[in-house]
Amino acid sequence: MTIIAVTAAQPGAGKTGVAAAIARALAYSGRPTRLVRLAEPGSRAAEDARWYSGLEFAPGSPAEPLADVPEVAAGETLVVECGAGAAPAGAVVVAVTRGAGAAAPPANAAAVVQLAVPGVRGVQAQSGRPLHIQVGEDRTLAGFALDEALRWLHAEVLLPGELPEDTTSDHLVIAPIGSDAGQPYFLRFPSMTVVARFDRTDMHLAALRASPNALILTGGRNPSGYTLDAASASGVPIVLSRTDTENTVIALERVFEGTRFRGERKLDRMSELLAGTGLFEALLQPIPATA
Repeated sequence: MTIIAVTAAQPGAGKTGVAAAIARALAYSGRPTRLVRLAEPGSRAAEDARWYSGLEFAPGSPAEPLADVPEVAAGETLVVECGAGAAPAGAVVVAVTRGAGAAAPPANAAAVVQLAVPGVRGVQAQSGRPLHIQVGEDRTLAGFALDEALRWLHAEVLLPGELPEDTTSDHLVIAPIGSDAGQPYFLRFPSMTVVARFDRTDMHLAALRASPNALILTGGRNPSGYTLDAASASGVPIVLSRTDTENTVIALERVFEGTRFRGERKLDRMSELLAGTGLFEALLQPIPATA
């Protein structure tokens, strides 16, 4: 049996994404793998565990944070997310940090993954022990879900939509002034939430044709029935902000800060970024069994 502990000194460093990407790589290589979230004060452990439990490649992952590591079956690998001081004895440790000037890694770390490093473009990896990986600031990893946007707004959900709850947007797009700029403008953004005035039906319809993740309408008044019908047909949620466009955008300026790691889009991106670093290959090597 094998335990890989993905740790960080502070909640919010990004260890959930690293743990999920490691678990997926192991599972896709043929290793039975579960994800376990240990309880951690001040963290989103409950939300992380709930997300882990729904991942098809890690069946049997507990849906709640645990106080201790569960029993490990023969031939199984546990990827355990926990605080820096809670790594199980004998585990292979992957330490995660965030930003520049990270603290020294644990002495027993096999790898260090440093996320959102200013000035780094893409990924840099330095071999050795520990393997040191630096990932630059990434728009997809910082993407926000609709419920995260709603926390910043005085708003009403007019249509809940039919998109998965963990759908995230890489871009917050303000509708252009000119109607002739509509759809071509929106097509520039592959994953977006659009902000537009409630009465700009032309912009609403143009945005909907570009498959946004949500429409946030401003001005506090209900939009045209054409907008509601088109959004309902496409399954796109509509939110009505009680303030004007300027103040709505100001309220959303910090929406990319501290977003949760969840959803296929973020998982695919984290896996892509780490794939060429040697991390997965190192962890796929025979690992001494945990006592």
